[in-house]
Amino acid sequence: MNCTCGLEGSYETCCAPYHRGEGRAPTAERLMRSRYSAFVHGEIDYLIDTHAPETRGELDRDELERWARESDWKGLEIHEVKGGGEQDSEGEVEFTANYVRGGATHAHRECSHFRKGDEGWLFVDGHLRRTPVVAGPKTGRNDPCPCGSGKKFKKCCAA
Repeated sequence: MNCTCGLEGSYETCCAPYHRGEGRAPTAERLMRSRYSAFVHGEIDYLIDTHAPETRGELDRDELERWARESDWKGLEIHEVKGGGEQDSEGEVEFTANYVRGGATHAHRECSHFRKGDEGWLFVDGHLRRTPVVAGPKTGRNDPCPCGSGKKFKKCCAA
């Protein structure tokens, strides 16, 4: 059985060690995958800890928890990786996170930027590659943004 991040191996041997603080993701792609798995498994502390310090204050922990808990995660697709290797200091990962929330099917496609420093790889920011595909009820202005930023929709993608 594959890990929830899509790689071969179990969650316990793939992403869980990162979530437990038993090591750091060696590449930007592995960090992206482990962050997706953190949403699947409700590892909110990991999501916050692997976010760049200069934007952590913008995160809404309650919104992140609600989005992770209320979503039925269907899989992660990695489309393109630029840089982000073990010897790099920056990288980009373009991906689609598929999930169902509130009866609506979402395909969230984003290009995420990462940087590597003394604390390892960190998520810096992400930009939608196209409008998220949503089938079903629309996102309300006070709902968590389907982009996964942790912000309310009205203060994020709807702004």
